[in-house]
Amino acid sequence: MTRAAALTSRPFLPLCFAVVLALPAFAQTEVLNTVAVNFEPPRIEVEKICAASISDEQLAAQWAAWDGKTLPEAAADLIQRDLRRLMDSDAIRWFDTIEKAQAMLPSVDPQFSADKALLARVELLIAAGRLKELTNQRLVDQLMANENGGSPRLQNILADYLMNGTGIPVNKEKGLQLLVAAGYGGNADALLKIVALQEKGTPVPGWDVPSDIAVTMAFGALVGKMDPMICDRVARIAREYMNGTIVTRDVGLAEKWFRFAADMGDGVSAWKVAEMHMRSEDLVKSNDTLITYMTKAADAGLPYAQVALGRLYEQGALVGKKDIDRARALYEQAAKFGDRAGLLRNALFLQAEAKVDGAYQPAYRAALEEFAKRPDAPAWIFIALGDFEIADKGRWDGESAAVTYYEKAEAMGEPSATKRLTPIRFRYATTPKQFYQVIDEVIATVHTGGEIDPMNGLKDAFSCRAPQAPQRTEAEYWEGISTATGTKTVEFTPTELLAMIANPNPQDIARLQSQALYGRPTAIAQYMEVLARGNAAPEELAFWESYAKRFDGVTAARGRLEHKFAEIGQNLTDPTTTLRAAIAEGDTSAQIDLVEILLKQDPQKNAAAALAAIEPMAEMGNGAALRMLPQLDPKRFPDLKAVYAKYADVIESRGDFDAVVLALPFQPDQGRRDDYLRRATTATDCSFDEIKTLADAMGQVGDQAAFTKWVDVAEFLSENDSWRLVQLGDLLRHYGGESMANAQLAYYERGYEGGNTTAIHRLLDIYGNASTPQFNAARTADLYVALVERSQPKDIPRALARLAVASQPVQDSAYARLDVPKLYRTAAEAGNPAGMREYGKLLQSTAQSTAELETSTLWISKAADAGDVPAMLAYADALAFGLGVPASRDQAMVWLQKASDAGNTDASAKVRSLMLQPAVSQ
Repeated sequence: MTRAAALTSRPFLPLCFAVVLALPAFAQTEVLNTVAVNFEPPRIEVEKICAASISDEQLAAQWAAWDGKTLPEAAADLIQRDLRRLMDSDAIRWFDTIEKAQAMLPSVDPQFSADKALLARVELLIAAGRLKELTNQRLVDQLMANENGGSPRLQNILADYLMNGTGIPVNKEKGLQLLVAAGYGGNADALLKIVALQEKGTPVPGWDVPSDIAVTMAFGALVGKMDPMICDRVARIAREYMNGTIVTRDVGLAEKWFRFAADMGDGVSAWKVAEMHMRSEDLVKSNDTLITYMTKAADAGLPYAQVALGRLYEQGALVGKKDIDRARALYEQAAKFGDRAGLLRNALFLQAEAKVDGAYQPAYRAALEEFAKRPDAPAWIFIALGDFEIADKGRWDGESAAVTYYEKAEAMGEPSATKRLTPIRFRYATTPKQFYQVIDEVIATVHTGGEIDPMNGLKDAFSCRAPQAPQRTEAEYWEGISTATGTKTVEFTPTELLAMIANPNPQDIARLQSQALYGRPTAIAQYMEVLARGNAAPEELAFWESYAKRFDGVTAARGRLEHKFAEIGQNLTDPTTTLRAAIAEGDTSAQIDLVEILLKQDPQKNAAAALAAIEPMAEMGNGAALRMLPQLDPKRFPDLKAVYAKYADVIESRGDFDAVVLALPFQPDQGRRDDYLRRATTATDCSFDEIKTLADAMGQVGDQAAFTKWVDVAEFLSENDSWRLVQLGDLLRHYGGESMANAQLAYYERGYEGGNTTAIHRLLDIYGNASTPQFNAARTADLYVALVERSQPKDIPRALARLAVASQPVQDSAYARLDVPKLYRTAAEAGNPAGMREYGKLLQSTAQSTAELETSTLWISKAADAGDVPAMLAYADALAFGLGVPASRDQAMVWLQKASDAGNTDASAKVRSLMLQPAVSQ
């Protein structure tokens, strides 16, 4: 039979105008088992006639708000399209809605016959998985009653049910018969199924239409008439060419059909065109086409297109120039109906903008809250919302709401949520059992996730957070683990860093670099300092400058480090410049450091500016700022009690560790003090300095048990540092009473053994006081010798001055072992004014020649020039009497006046006396 005969011997297959345009160039592809058909879109002027397909989220929002009383005002076929989309997305969720709407369809669509209603019911039950109900009610059997007189679409569907046994026993033969009938009836789905079966080698009895003609007929049927649903149909043609499962894959033809649909108003097809040009697979990429169709897809309301286009405007890529406002508008549109990708991109965009401009904070929070409504919201959304609660309400007032958010994130397996919850939980862990419940979670994080910060935090927990702290054995164990894994926090002094630069130790440098790579601000600052002072390559310096920007607090850490270098005269830059840069970045903690430096430079000149900078921080509960107020504004704040009276509410809601400890002694009862103590235990960084402050507060309130505990914790954290041990001894001297006198002495002795000179002064107060039982002249003399020998050159005169007022036996014993002239000369040569003065006076008292006398006066004059007031008086005497210098009454008067102006009463008396005399006796 010829092809023409085959066409005339079977029922008529409808051809539309598009088929005529597409008939040339048919070929059969045997090797790939696909059919090569060149079926192109009609060459006609197109208009936007397609019914736009809204996003899934917008569709769900509209039908979720449906009152169920009257159908939406839309064409019946568009309503049915909506119901099909709801059914495809989640038939179980939307079952009642779809069922109710289908029951109303006959009232708006006369063509929605009983057969169509029954078919719709069957499709809904199948989609919802209610096959038992479908079978029991024999609904498919009812449809089969109209198999011969039914539409080709119904025949095609029944064919599927028969061949798959859906709601009816399997009958493949009967199914194929109905499929062939549907094919000859012109149903596009049936035609393509038949071709697919044939290309797989499955015989289709009763069908002898060539595959290329069948595909052409199917595509022609899909094009059909130019109605609002045409885009849904022709997009099927594009997908067939794109997929290449029935027709031979042809990306170029697929793009033409997608563009055809897009130009008629189909946003999904417009996105497909843009996507094809983004991927540029088997297609020559056109950026102009990409932007044009991505814009059409975005304008059609597709969230993913709006997100993609927004990214281009945010980055300024392919669209000419960056347009942040346009990007934000697109992200807002994408997020409007709850699309996940739109919500995510909008939130991330606002997050980035909010870091730069605080005006975006409200919008960012609103975006987070909207995202949180979704059941698939990511954990970080809840963490960010929890952080907002604490930032807005304060660390303590915002705790409850924040915990709710953090716990949601924790339930999703987010480790950072547990990190935030852990310190909060420590606040309420008042028994060992409760404490270990928290600790077990932290240990699990370390074991399962290999988390570094929790590993370091375990040492702190056992050191200062445990109800029975310090638990030394456990704390030392975790400190050992941290050290062994290289995660223990390392910090070098400026002197140590300079030594490391001069004589590089690869192990120390590697440790510091590892800490920097972890993102710890102090380590980054120190490692960058090593690189800068070690003449590292410009590329390496540039890398670390860029890497440092990823982490908060680095600029402030660099400013603090530069200040430490400035204190030993080794800074490369002005630390205030770096600290101001940190403040400009939003790091308010740098404000305290800057103020402290300015006050050291010129207290009077900078006091007003310091107060203006400090007060806003005090309003935020910053303890360091609060403690500075009595110094900066003594009239308003004569003491810390006055500070607390004004700022009690802000400390209650958001006070940091230092603020909480400041407030602790002023709490009215034990319950409130216990609460503030738990807050302090939660907020502390478990450093020696903070725990010492806490011990001091407990001493102030007279809680001896708590005072003893926190002194014990501080001692554990002291790492046997001699100066820290002295500070603990001072605490016991203030608050320990007679019962702790031996412990106080023991701390000073340990500090002495560690080489601390302040410890010697404390021990001299004890052993050198003849009115106390501990007086010991021999030990006192030994201590004086040690004090002088251990003192830095600049401190030698102070040590010798103290020895000079000791009892004669002590002096005799000590001086016998000390070379006093040599000591003063050492101090003088080191630039100490008192050393210059005393060395000069010693030389003056023993001078045997004019040269020696001149040398002695030279040293005294240097001391006077350096501002030493007693030296000014001594130099004036030398000038008055010509001791080692030419006599000069006028110059003597100048130096006497300087000493008098500095407050020296002897100089003032001499000035008055000399002014009464016409000349100075030579």
